[in-house]
Amino acid sequence: MSPKRAIPSMFHRRLILLFGASGLAAAVLAGQTARLTLVRGEALRAEAESKLVRHVWIPTSRGRILDRKGRVLAIDRPQYKFAVAFPVLTGEWADDQAVKQARASADGEWNALPDAEREELVGQWRAYFDRHVEAMWRELCVQAGVEREELQQKIDATIARVGAMHKSIVEARRNKAIIEMMDSGRPLDAKAMGDIERRISSPIAEMKSAHVVIDDVSDEVAFRMLRLVEQEVPIASRGEYEYTAPRFPGLEVVDQTTRVYPLDRIDVEVDLRTLPEAIRGEGVRVLSEEGVGSHVIGRTRVGATAEDVQARAELIESDAAYAQKVRSIDGTDRGRYFGHDIVGQGGIEGSHEPELRGLRGLRTVHMDSGRVEQLDPQPGQDLYLTIDAMLQARIRAVMDPDLGLASVQAWHANDTMPPGAPLFGAAVVLDIDRAEILALVSTPTVPREGFEEGPETERFVAINSPYINRAVAKPYPPGSIAKALILCGAVKEGVHNLNSGVVCTGHLWADQPSLFRCWIYKHYNGMTHSPTGRPLLAPEALQRSCNIFFYTLGQRMGPKRTAEVYRWFGVGESFNLGIGPEWAGQIGLMGSAVHDGSDLQIQDAILMGIGQGPVTWTPMHAADAYATIARGGYKIRPRLVIGQHDERPVMDLGLDRRAVAEAMEGLRLSVNDPNGTGHHISYMVEGVPRREPIFNVPGVEVYGKTGTATAPDLRIDPDGDGAGEPEVVRSGDHSWFVVLVGPAGQGPRYAIAVVMDYAGSGGRVSGPITNQIIWALRREGYL
Repeated sequence: MSPKRAIPSMFHRRLILLFGASGLAAAVLAGQTARLTLVRGEALRAEAESKLVRHVWIPTSRGRILDRKGRVLAIDRPQYKFAVAFPVLTGEWADDQAVKQARASADGEWNALPDAEREELVGQWRAYFDRHVEAMWRELCVQAGVEREELQQKIDATIARVGAMHKSIVEARRNKAIIEMMDSGRPLDAKAMGDIERRISSPIAEMKSAHVVIDDVSDEVAFRMLRLVEQEVPIASRGEYEYTAPRFPGLEVVDQTTRVYPLDRIDVEVDLRTLPEAIRGEGVRVLSEEGVGSHVIGRTRVGATAEDVQARAELIESDAAYAQKVRSIDGTDRGRYFGHDIVGQGGIEGSHEPELRGLRGLRTVHMDSGRVEQLDPQPGQDLYLTIDAMLQARIRAVMDPDLGLASVQAWHANDTMPPGAPLFGAAVVLDIDRAEILALVSTPTVPREGFEEGPETERFVAINSPYINRAVAKPYPPGSIAKALILCGAVKEGVHNLNSGVVCTGHLWADQPSLFRCWIYKHYNGMTHSPTGRPLLAPEALQRSCNIFFYTLGQRMGPKRTAEVYRWFGVGESFNLGIGPEWAGQIGLMGSAVHDGSDLQIQDAILMGIGQGPVTWTPMHAADAYATIARGGYKIRPRLVIGQHDERPVMDLGLDRRAVAEAMEGLRLSVNDPNGTGHHISYMVEGVPRREPIFNVPGVEVYGKTGTATAPDLRIDPDGDGAGEPEVVRSGDHSWFVVLVGPAGQGPRYAIAVVMDYAGSGGRVSGPITNQIIWALRREGYL
C-alpha cells in the first residue's frame, strides 16, 4: 500500500515527517549526551576541575659543598627576576581585556549599540585596565626598590628590541615568500602580495612570551610575589557586578639562581726563607691561586641535556627509596629538570647530582573555594668533604710555576726542557689513620670561565691536559717508589730472607752488562752499591734505591706473584671517589685483556721489581700504598666525602711485620742519611758545588722514597689529521717523591705523594715540592 493511500491527508503526512525528523535529532542529541556523560564523563570532569586549580612551583636550592672545617666551597646565590608577558608590556593585553569586558557588561545589547557607544564603553574599560597595569608597575618598583622611570626604560627597550626582531623576521619571510611565488610561476599581483603580507605578519614567539623587566630581586621579595601572583583582585564594579583580574597580570617570578665558588681563588703566603738556596728570599710572597679544588669540586652548567633527564629517570625507576623521596602525592618528580636549571658537571657536582639537587615546593590554589595547599621546598643535601681548602690552596701555590719549584731550574739537571719551563703534576695528602684525603691537587687547571680559543690554547691543552685530574685519572709508571711494596711482597711470598742480602754488580745478568743496569752503574761510569762485594740488606737497598736488589726480587717472584703484589696494594682497583674518571691502574701490556700476569714474561717481572715495565698507577694509589705500609699492612679504602664509606672494611694484607719494619727503616734512611737518594739536592753557586738537605721542617720525622720513572714520549699531531708526522713535545722521566710524615717521636700521620710530569729526577724536582707540602701541613696545624 502506498503512503498516500495509508495517510490520505497531506497535513498528516507532513506532521509525521516532522515528528520523525525531530525524533532523529533527539536521538542524535541523546547519543552525544550519553557519550559525553558515560564515555568521556570522567575525563571532561577532570578537565573542568583542573581549570579551577592553579599550581605554582616554589623554587628550591642546591646543596652546599663544604670542606672538612666547614668552609663553603660551592653554594647557590639566589637570583630572581621579574618577567612580564609581552602583550602586557605593549598594552595589547589591556586592549583585549577591555573589549572582552565591554561586551560582557553590555548585557546582551552589544550588537545593537552604535559604534560610538561601543568605542566609549571600550575606552572606559581600557582606562580601568590601564590603571590596574600601572598599579602593578608601581608595586613592582616598590617591592624591588627600582625607580618607575628606570622600569619604563627597560619596558620600552624590550618592546623596541622585540619589534626589531619581528621586523627583521617579517622581512626574511617576505623575501622567501616572494621567491617561492616567483618560482611557482604564479603572478605576483596585488592580491598575491596581500596574501603574502597576511601570512608573514604573524607574531613571533618573543611576542607571546615573558621578558625580564627587573633584575636581581631578593629571595624574600621573590617568595612574597610568588604567593601573591595567583591572586585575583577587583578592578571595577558596575551595578551589582564586580569585575576581577589577576593582581599582577602576566607576571612571572623567574628563578635564575647562580652557583658560586667562594674559595675558587685564594691568596696564599709562601715563606721564601724555606725554599732551596738557589731561589731563596727574604720575607713572604703572595701568590693568587685560581681554580683551587676545581678538579675535585667540578662545576655546573645551565640547562639539562637529554642524558641528564634520562639518567634521573633511570635513577627514580631503579631506586624505590629515592623515588619515594622525590615524588609528590600525584607522582610528580619535584626535582625534575626545567629549562634553566643548574646541573652538576664533573667532580663532586656531577657525581653527587641526585643528593645535591633540591626538591621544589608546590603551591596549589583552588580557584572556586580559595583554599590553598602548600608543599614546602626541600633544599639539596649539603656535602662535607675531607679536603682542607687552605691546605689545598697552599699546595697549589707550591706547585705554581711562578714560585720556581715547579719550573725547570739548574739543579734539576733537566736536559729535555729549557730553564724556566713550567712543570705540571699532581699531589695527594692522605690522613693515614682515618684514610681521609686532605688534599688532591692537579695542575694545570681549567679556568671556570674556560680558555680563550686559539692555536696557542689548543697546543697548551694538547701538551698539558688541564682537563685531566692527574691525581686519580692519569696512568703513571710507579718507578722506584714501588720498591718498598716489592720488598714487603717478596718476603711474604717467601722468596727473600731479610737476613741475607744482594750484591749490587751494576747489571743483573753477568754476561749482558747493557741490560737491567743499576742507575749508579749507568750514570757514574760503572760504579756499584757494593764496591767491596758486600751484599746490601733491605734497608740499605731502599736507602740507595739499588735496582739490582729489586730486579732480583722481581726475578725471584716471577710475573704472576709480582703482579699479585701490586694488586694487594690496589693496582687495578678504582677508588670510586666520585670526582670523575679514574685510572684504576693496570698490570699487563696496554690493550691486553689479561691482568693477572699470565701474559707476562720474566723480563716484565724484573722490570716491575723497580716499578717499570707493564704496570701503571696514579698518585692516589701511591699515597694509599704507603699509608698501608705505615699501618703495618692494613689497607683502608680512602674517602673524600664525609659520611660516605663510614663502614669501610679494614683489610689485613698479612705482611711480615719485620719486613714492614725494614721497609720503614729504609724509607727513613733514604731521606735522613746523607747517602740516601732523597736526602739532599746539589747545585753550583758561583762555580762552587753546594749541597743542602731537601727537608728542613723542624720537629717532624720524615720517611720517604724517590722515584725517577722512565716515561713514554709525549707526541701530538700538530696538523690534526694532516699528513705531518707527530711531534715529540715531551720526553724523559716522571719525577716521583712519596713520604710518610708525623710529629717527631709519634710515628707517621700523613702520606704524601707527588709526581711531576717529564721533570726528571725525583729527588731534585719533587723533593723540594714535597718539603713545602710538609711546611703547608704545619702552617695549617696538622704537624
